[in-house]
Amino acid sequence: MHTLNFKYRTSPITDRIVQLLKEGPLTSSEVQKQFEPGMWSKVRSKLSRLYRYGHLVRSPFKTSQGYIYSLPEHKDKILNKLQQIVPAYVRNSLQLILTQKKIFTLNELVELTNGNFETMEYYLTQVFSRQLNWIKNSYYKGFKIFWSSNFDKEGLLEDFVKRLSEVHRNIKVQGKEFEKEVERLLDRYLLNLPIKVEKDSTGTPSGKYFDLSYKLYLFDQPIHLKVEIKSYIPNLYQVALFYKKFREFKYGSVVPVMIAPAFPSVVYQTFGDTVYLLPLRKLEEITKVVLSTRSIQ
Repeated sequence: MHTLNFKYRTSPITDRIVQLLKEGPLTSSEVQKQFEPGMWSKVRSKLSRLYRYGHLVRSPFKTSQGYIYSLPEHKDKILNKLQQIVPAYVRNSLQLILTQKKIFTLNELVELTNGNFETMEYYLTQVFSRQLNWIKNSYYKGFKIFWSSNFDKEGLLEDFVKRLSEVHRNIKVQGKEFEKEVERLLDRYLLNLPIKVEKDSTGTPSGKYFDLSYKLYLFDQPIHLKVEIKSYIPNLYQVALFYKKFREFKYGSVVPVMIAPAFPSVVYQTFGDTVYLLPLRKLEEITKVVLSTRSIQ
């Protein structure tokens, strides 16, 4: 039986936490939910103290539900708990990487497993690569790539580059089709709104162009909707150029919209606005699209 040897007096919260963890590892979120919401900050504090004094073991990584805690005698079960928490599509992607002598792009893994881009990137990069070292990750020409730690990247790169050249060929063939489809769907939605909407010229003061542009007359002054369409993963330079173009508008409100299959994580870290992504097949559900916005006064 596990006993505590605190130099401080135990409490009902401490005793209950230990009792819960006797059944096996739990995330901090799971532990919290066993208490009233008003007690959650105290529960987090108790978890940290129990860990700090060596009465609990904590995972070296943080999941979407917080750290995983366990009694010392159950520390070998932490990885089993992680596998229960991780979404099925992440487990499937990890299995693909570990069982094949091959480099995968992040976008490729998302498409193969119908996964969520941000969650996939978080677990593969922060947990399975950085903390557990089961896989490796890097960037190659704007693509975030993953491969098994059992293999050397250089030994896999030649085959990957061949596949990448095929990807670029497909981009050229499918890129225009993608742009036309996006334009058709945006026209169908925006030009049928119960407000005045004009399809605008796509220029900027410097003469640079967007792929699409609309004027929405919600107020006295129109809102300029500037759309950039990429049928591939744009690199940081392309996103920065897009940002620079719409910043040329000094008056009125401008809503910048970039539509693309996926962005590398470096974009999230450096681009000023939050960017939400949408696969082409989901563009039919246009009302669910969340646009990156910034008002320029």
